[in-house]
Amino acid sequence: MNRLPALTAAALLLSGIAHAATTGPSFDCTAAAKPAEKAICADPKLAALDVAIAGFYKEALAKAGPAAETLKIEQRRWLLGRDALFVRDGQVLDAKAQKGVAQNTLPKWLTARSTALSVLAAQKAPLPLCERAAATLRVLRNAHGSVPDGTLKDRLEVAGLLSEPTPEKPLPSEQVAQMSRMAHELLDEDESDDGRVDAFSKEYALAQISVVSKPSMACSNFVVFQRGPDGAARALPLLTEPDDNFCDYGLNETGFDMVTLAGDAASHPALVMWNTESLSIHQAQGAQWGDACDIDVTYAKDYFLRESACDADGATCQALKSHVLEWSRIFGGPEPDTHGPGPGYRFPGLENTTIEVDETVMHNPVLNAFPSLEGWSYSQVEGGPHYLWRGPKEAMVVGINALSTSHGDPLHDFMISVWRKKGEKWVPAAAFITSPENVGTPTVQATVTPAETGKP
Repeated sequence: MNRLPALTAAALLLSGIAHAATTGPSFDCTAAAKPAEKAICADPKLAALDVAIAGFYKEALAKAGPAAETLKIEQRRWLLGRDALFVRDGQVLDAKAQKGVAQNTLPKWLTARSTALSVLAAQKAPLPLCERAAATLRVLRNAHGSVPDGTLKDRLEVAGLLSEPTPEKPLPSEQVAQMSRMAHELLDEDESDDGRVDAFSKEYALAQISVVSKPSMACSNFVVFQRGPDGAARALPLLTEPDDNFCDYGLNETGFDMVTLAGDAASHPALVMWNTESLSIHQAQGAQWGDACDIDVTYAKDYFLRESACDADGATCQALKSHVLEWSRIFGGPEPDTHGPGPGYRFPGLENTTIEVDETVMHNPVLNAFPSLEGWSYSQVEGGPHYLWRGPKEAMVVGINALSTSHGDPLHDFMISVWRKKGEKWVPAAAFITSPENVGTPTVQATVTPAETGKP
């Protein structure tokens, strides 16, 4: 098995920046006309990434063999996507907007592409797409060397393994109505509206149907159709059960979309489905689906301090900041852990922040871990938290409350509030919000499931 090079975004920057500073990027800046090219020429770090991309592309192309033309197509599509960052609604962005793209978005694209090409350059032979996507997600980092933003689909798109299909002309209204009726019937949904039907090639269309059975949520499902030359439509087999709906909870990253796979013919788009830590790719082959690629990505997790405000003295504020992550880990773990689990701890959803015993509402029993920590004791403060923490200068009451969304999502953030005694009253002293985040190198597993033939 070939070992991938230990290349991170930071390493790419450091390895290429000295060369880029003297020779510039891989193209002639005096002839640069596109906003993306001008932005790269103006920033040595971006120029370094461009040099890395050119080097890895050359290496990968030399090893591509019969797949060389496919790789060339892939690179051209990625370049089109890179250049499109500076265009909106067919118009080039103004100078201020271009500066924002150059500072915030373009580095992500360049870093991701250099990583994706480094995976190919490290192999003796071209990788199948599913294996290549998994290998890319395993080593992909952002420009600062940490876990990249966006869904798994977003990450593969900026890396060049997926691209948006070229938009087709809107379908005739009668075809939209026909596919919408068929989709509602297949998904067992009342036909409350026409839904949305988009053509993604001359041969395929995607019908997106609103799910009216869950009015409190923004839910939808889909059916993919093969379009005949006579306008007739045949539905491809459903990839989900009719009641496996995609709902937008605001926090969960779930969705589906039609894409073009790296180097594949634009006339044969693929269906991508994803959630927070998994992604499935299915390419249409006639009226059936080809082999399925399922990728699962699991990160270790830890908490980070998102927001803070402290009105106490400097020593107390510093002590609180040094402890809030530990306290979040204790509360966020599946079992109370008085030692405070570190990075790699798993944070499941805690839907109930209170329990009821003999008709008496009590705080979540996980808080019982705190009194066993040094400096903690019970505190029966009426109307407030029930735990007393011995700070560096005075005793303070600390409350840790999990925050959830209006749709009852798994708990996401923690509010840590702190009070101190002023006379006979407890007054606010500090407040912190901590959030879980992915850290470290992920565990990535890719599985290819052979295609099955069948009827929708």
